Amino acid sequence: MAQPQLLQISTEQLQQLVEAVRLAATSTVAATAATGTKSKGSFATASTIFSGVRDHEVVEEFITNATAFKEVEGISDEDAVKSASLLFSGLASTWWQGIRKEAKTWDDVIRLLREHFSPAKPAFQLYLDIFNEKQDSEKPIDTFICEKRALLAQLPDGRHNEETELDFVYGLLNIKYRKHISRNEMKTFKELLEKCRIIEYNAAEDELTKSSQISDDEHGRRTKRCTHCHYRGHTSDECRKRVKDTK
Repeated sequence: MAQPQLLQISTEQLQQLVEAVRLAATSTVAATAATGTKSKGSFATASTIFSGVRDHEVVEEFITNATAFKEVEGISDEDAVKSASLLFSGLASTWWQGIRKEAKTWDDVIRLLREHFSPAKPAFQLYLDIFNEKQDSEKPIDTFICEKRALLAQLPDGRHNEETELDFVYGLLNIKYRKHISRNEMKTFKELLEKCRIIEYNAAEDELTKSSQISDDEHGRRTKRCTHCHYRGHTSDECRKRVKDTK
């Protein structure tokens, strides 16, 4: 049986071959960019799954994550709608099977999702939610303000400017912030957060200092020893035996 012959090429021929392959690849990429053609994609590898929870925050988080995945992966509207079922499970999957024909674009998917699982609350209900809870001593300032601003964002557009919203939130702050920060000291939520964080930091540092002092005092009480009787728990000035011996 004849042995296969090895193909031998010179270094110059190899370089020419590599250059030809590189130019061909470059031309393909350039042609794709010029025509605006996007590679097909889907939500097959997306880790974001919506199960059908009727909760505004959960729905908005899902929409944000799914939209970001769509943009990063370069998924077209057509492919996004076709593969949208991969994003749903449970009740959401059942819902999608019933309304999918109504969705022609990705914006339609988002609109239908919000209408069914996150219908807009009436303004009066939002105001009740906003003013129903004041900040307690345990809730961090960042969390509290984020929650209130999320509710304010659900109000009809243009209902309040930032100054009015600041008035709402400032009145709900824990007294430990309001007694150190005047309402007139800030004009934006960013300024309010910065000032409140300083107060939180100082309060935490003060607590740490107090704890350290208490620990040092307790340690001192445990280790002090009388130089007269050599028993622990008191000093020579407090020693009853020394007083008795000196009489």
